[in-house]
Amino acid sequence: MSDSRVKIEVHLIQNFAPSNLNRDDTGQPKSAYFGGFRRARVSSQCQKRAARYWWRERGVVLVGERTKRLKAELAPKLAAEGRTEDQIGTALNTFLAQFYSKMDGDKTAVLLFVSRQELEACLTAMNNNWESLGSGQEVGRTAANGITEAIRKAEMSADIALFGRMLAEQPERNTHAACQVAHPISTHKVDMEMDFYTAVDDLKPEEEAGADMMGVVGFNSACYYRYALVDRDQLARNLARKTDRSNGEWEQELDDNDYQEADTVIEAFLEAMVYAIPTGKQNTFASQNLPSFGLFVSRKGGVPISLANAFAKPVRPTKQDDDLVGLSVDRLTKHWDALRKVYGEQGVQTTACFRIEEEWHLNGLDDSDKGSLQNAINAVMEATKKP
Repeated sequence: MSDSRVKIEVHLIQNFAPSNLNRDDTGQPKSAYFGGFRRARVSSQCQKRAARYWWRERGVVLVGERTKRLKAELAPKLAAEGRTEDQIGTALNTFLAQFYSKMDGDKTAVLLFVSRQELEACLTAMNNNWESLGSGQEVGRTAANGITEAIRKAEMSADIALFGRMLAEQPERNTHAACQVAHPISTHKVDMEMDFYTAVDDLKPEEEAGADMMGVVGFNSACYYRYALVDRDQLARNLARKTDRSNGEWEQELDDNDYQEADTVIEAFLEAMVYAIPTGKQNTFASQNLPSFGLFVSRKGGVPISLANAFAKPVRPTKQDDDLVGLSVDRLTKHWDALRKVYGEQGVQTTACFRIEEEWHLNGLDDSDKGSLQNAINAVMEATKKP
């Protein structure tokens, strides 16, 4: 049976001025070898974090918390009930170890990903079972099953539904990610550069020469290809808490309300992919450059396709007036045409593009240019709703 689920692809070309958006363990910009050449790279986790914080600042969708500090978060709310610090510490250690993770001091042993609504369910459960938890005893099986179900039914945040989560000690509460985010890589070969900087003490006597601080910071300037994929059906299922069986058959049918909520999150995700920029070294470089080109693809059935191999051979300007970004857009759209010729439509419902320069060649995608980001988002979202 063919896969009839709807998936939305995001393909972006984004050129950054000198920057260090995402550092490795030595403080240098991350990189990778691709097609035999060194490329600038940004981790997918870095991009996801930027999206989560962009949503949080604007309040467009519910955003969860990624933390080891649940004990510190929940303790003040339990203290408001007049309980002692020792009781609260004992109860929280017992509850968190039973329902989330072993404790490592006052923190959980692993980073947890929880929604605010889930935290409220935890508080209710603790208050309802205070006698046992406050004395350091785990709740009984019947009560534990009820608590697990209440936590499972709590409203899920958009970022957990999209990016998924794993609870190693509670695998039945894992969430399968509805979204895949690739590591952005430069369309061209890069050489890492170093900025040697100095600072002078403003109050130093004029007759004393020399710098009072010096150092180096790594940076590069790169035009990135970025790719992401959202499974609309999996997202709707995550948000509605309608799980699937291990054999792949759905336990519960999705309805229009489930898809409507998912579509709201998808729109927010598309916007965040375009607008959310990693914060690494921004005070030093102020590299706030938006994408120059975007392609959204809605597929029903078929297979999703990354266009990264368009840049297996690095883009290289050869003439003085060559435009690296324009050459990258041309290479990307030609690769799209080549894949389509060999593999067919692969379930494509619609393609929607935006670009900042009219003279850039979109080749077979010329008719997909929607003129603006919002028009492109509207077009791809409308296609996802077709039966």
